[in-house]
Amino acid sequence: MSSLAAETMAADENMSSGRNMSHVDNPYGAEIYAKGNTGVFWDLVDFPIPECDPYLISKNIKSTLEDKGCHNGPVSIQLYQDEKNLLPKELIDKYEAAGISINFVPDIPEANGYARDHKMLVDILRWAVDSPIESNLIVLSKNLKESLTVSVLRALHGRGYNVVLAVPTEHIPFTESSAWLWDSLCASLSSDGGRSSQHVDNKADTVAVADSV
Repeated sequence: MSSLAAETMAADENMSSGRNMSHVDNPYGAEIYAKGNTGVFWDLVDFPIPECDPYLISKNIKSTLEDKGCHNGPVSIQLYQDEKNLLPKELIDKYEAAGISINFVPDIPEANGYARDHKMLVDILRWAVDSPIESNLIVLSKNLKESLTVSVLRALHGRGYNVVLAVPTEHIPFTESSAWLWDSLCASLSSDGGRSSQHVDNKADTVAVADSV
């Protein structure tokens, strides 16, 4: 965790030195910001998606975001999977060609079951350094519980990033679950318009708050 903490501090210094840190009014909301960047960080173990052409996955994610109001700014997509589920190189290359980075994370004992989340947090920090305030940070993970992770997400929210989570996290306002992105993608990729059994099983564990601010 020492290297992760060091990267957290370095990213925080970079953001502090290069940006206006004033808090914008109501920075967190169910709506997606039209301007700024959009970063999608997606845990495939927690939120599996149907197997299909990576180009269709990329196209449908971006289409869903556009329907939500994300009309400007680049969209980056990062997927996270256990290393034991490594895909063939040809398929990984197709993901990369489609603009999707897919990360296969080894199960490190010292991570205590949070290896994917640690890798995701490092990538979120790197994305935030290169993204202006009022960018959209969309996270699909059920395991964002460690104090460092919560602190980073809370800090980004406080600076004006639109942090949209799949499940509630302590100290971060929660209005709408980012699982709508998962729902929409699974529906559009399923040939019969239905959901996979994995999708149904996971959806039962996902907490969504209907009330908007």
